[in-house]
Amino acid sequence: NPLIVGLPAQLGSLAARLGVLAHFDNIGRGVIDLRDAIYFLSLAAVFLTLAFGGLMARKLAPGSLARRRLHLGTVLLVGTLVVVNLLGSYIGGRLDLTPGRAYTLSPATRDLARGLSDIVTIKVFASAELPAEISLMKRDLDDLLSDLRTAGRGKIKVVEKDPADNAEARKDAQSLGITPVQFNVVGKGSLQVKEGYLGLAVQYADGVEAIPFIRRTDDLEYRLAASIRSLTRTRKPAVGLLVADYGSGFTSHQLTEQLGKSYEVRTIALSDSTEPRPDLNVLAIVGAPDSLPAPARQRLEAYLRRGGSLLLMAAGAELNPQFPLARAREPLWNDLLKPYGVKIRPDLVYDLANNQLVPIPSEAGRVLAPYPFWLRAQPAGTSVVVEGVGEVFLPWASSIDTTGARAGTLTPLLVSSRLAGVAEGEIDINPTRQWPRFDLKPRLLGVMVTPQRSQGDTTQPAGRLILVGNSEFAGDRAVQGVPENLVFALNALDWLSQDEGLIRIRSRDRRPPALAFSGKTLQEGVKYANVVLVPVLVGCWGVLRLLARRRHALEPWRPLAGGAVEAA
Repeated sequence: NPLIVGLPAQLGSLAARLGVLAHFDNIGRGVIDLRDAIYFLSLAAVFLTLAFGGLMARKLAPGSLARRRLHLGTVLLVGTLVVVNLLGSYIGGRLDLTPGRAYTLSPATRDLARGLSDIVTIKVFASAELPAEISLMKRDLDDLLSDLRTAGRGKIKVVEKDPADNAEARKDAQSLGITPVQFNVVGKGSLQVKEGYLGLAVQYADGVEAIPFIRRTDDLEYRLAASIRSLTRTRKPAVGLLVADYGSGFTSHQLTEQLGKSYEVRTIALSDSTEPRPDLNVLAIVGAPDSLPAPARQRLEAYLRRGGSLLLMAAGAELNPQFPLARAREPLWNDLLKPYGVKIRPDLVYDLANNQLVPIPSEAGRVLAPYPFWLRAQPAGTSVVVEGVGEVFLPWASSIDTTGARAGTLTPLLVSSRLAGVAEGEIDINPTRQWPRFDLKPRLLGVMVTPQRSQGDTTQPAGRLILVGNSEFAGDRAVQGVPENLVFALNALDWLSQDEGLIRIRSRDRRPPALAFSGKTLQEGVKYANVVLVPVLVGCWGVLRLLARRRHALEPWRPLAGGAVEAA
């Protein structure tokens, strides 16, 4: 990599294509690409050809015609194999062996592409001279666009332009909001700063959504699918955001920005007598108010009875910003949740196993220590809402009581580890406090409820519900440090709006699955066996092979059986 970075752009791109690392990384992630297979086969053939030529040259006299022919044939064959190696990078075809086929278009994306009623144009603006590490990423982009074009069956058109050498393409890119990015390029003994393009724009009718610069490709399928669906929708569903605890400082700019691609986002207040309006599909409530006026509660109950869905994010404790204390109290929302049979308990959950590290003062300065009140919840069950989601960061979360829920209506979403307890009453939230170790067990922190209303019964809620015992996880402060929080919040809102197509795309996990070991001893044994044992075994085999050949060479010559008879 340092050598490639130090080369000029064109030469660096060629060296990257001939290098081993990029091809090995692609296979290492579980994708058997025909281009990589051709690369390794041709590379092996090059070294076999050189080895064969070296061995055969020992048997021929120096300067002889046969030896010159051998050298010429070896050079021509090696050159041909190098050309095959380079041309092989343009041959498509791959076998995806990753869990869930993460590098293959998901069925939801294929259905979206096949269901298009008109042509969607994807304009790619890419410079010919890109740094090696970015030109390798361009290959993944080309593969994804090729798969999309095939799935669209003529309804997805891909146009590629190079604005660096084309004034008209540069003007087109600027009009679509795609600007150049500066790269450091080393050449002729000097460091140069050059501009380059690697962005795209999705166009449908009069609508345009652009990605100015593609920094990563692991989430590109979701971003393209979200853009295509947003542009081709005739009407965006409406999502309302109600922040009930005005003094919490809660902000959700990142969540609102992502929701705006697929939904019409509205900010709602409890005092607004016109909300929730009949066209509102999903309502997200953050925090708990000090009081809930009867008219506001009646409007919310009417919203749920007519089929509106609700994402409720609230804790059963009130934090004191001046002192490291919290006071447990039952949220007013529990009365609204009675028909669902769930409620938020007045407590705070601490998890001694899965938690976040925080800096605390000590005699040696500030050190990082676990803070059990900032727990990392684990996905529970196999719901589509938590599919592909890792740990969700929940600071100061409360447990959920589901004893009143009807059978078949409730699905757990988030749960603590087995080493979790609860604190009630006046709660000391200081990180240096003592943590009780009695009554430790898994605590339920998030659930989803699908109510079963009897036919003709209009007094019970008909809308879906997701309840999370925390009011901070979808805010900017939590999302910035743990992106999984944003994925979980978006999945929850998609499920509540009964639009689950993007969930399966967004939640696709391209991280390699972790190896689970029953103990530290087994883990260390496997690690050192790979580092030490495998090379030792190969070396032992080589030594035994060498000894066997030497022993065979020292044996006296013996004629073949029946040789004397044949000679006679």
